[in-house]
Amino acid sequence: MRASVCPPTAGHRRSAVRTLVVAIVLSVALAGCQGELYSNLSEPEANQMLAVLMSSGVSTTKTAKGKDGFSLSVDERDMLRAIAILKDSGYPKNLRESIGKVFQKSGIMSSPFEERVRYIYALSEDVAQTLSNIDGVVTARVHIVLPDAPQLGQPVKPSSAAVFIKHQSGVDLDFFVPQIRRLVSSSIEGLEYSAVTVVLAEASPTKSVSTADASGTVEVLPGLAVRDSDVARFWQLLAGVVAFALVLAGSVAFAWRALEQRRARRPVPAAGAHVPLVEPS
Repeated sequence: MRASVCPPTAGHRRSAVRTLVVAIVLSVALAGCQGELYSNLSEPEANQMLAVLMSSGVSTTKTAKGKDGFSLSVDERDMLRAIAILKDSGYPKNLRESIGKVFQKSGIMSSPFEERVRYIYALSEDVAQTLSNIDGVVTARVHIVLPDAPQLGQPVKPSSAAVFIKHQSGVDLDFFVPQIRRLVSSSIEGLEYSAVTVVLAEASPTKSVSTADASGTVEVLPGLAVRDSDVARFWQLLAGVVAFALVLAGSVAFAWRALEQRRARRPVPAAGAHVPLVEPS
């Protein structure tokens, strides 16, 4: 004879829902808190920074902010490492003023001196922006000297330019110096090739993101190893899984106990009472 099993009651269903809610809350609480790294970024620059961080093993989230551009968020534990990685790669790029923006009309009249200063500044920024697009360049600065027109009888002073480039460690730009000088001299009217000075400086890598630290792993369990930066996150996730399993096991035990108690409270048929027969299944 097969005993009938009561279907789950509404109380059992509510208990299961509460268990699921508690597990979700525990998972969210144990997960790493996200902190905003940079905001007001253009989409191309945000994508480039996202690629740099993810290729270095830093989990990053890109969020659209509407008119405010895009923002990047990382785990607060990875904040310092992410800033160092982007700094070594030359991000975020310095915002440079274009010639059109510098020379936009803001008043009725401008003095010749103001016009000249704006022109030299805008020209320097445009040339520096072009040099920044060279692979491996962290930052580029261009200083242009354009002497005033000589007065009658005075010698002509030649124009000159000084270029400073900081490049990533391990990138060799020495072979590129002639092309840099040719590009700068061709971009500025009246500037000779020999009057362009180029200074290259190698950026020092940040110690916290050295290759040894980025690729180091730790064995947390027999046969299981994770990166040094992910050890704390691994134990937090493991604690979340264990807490979920305990809560689920407690809920199942509570439901089973309630079912047993309900069976025990059923009346027992008296002796000689007619018991309907149940055909075997």
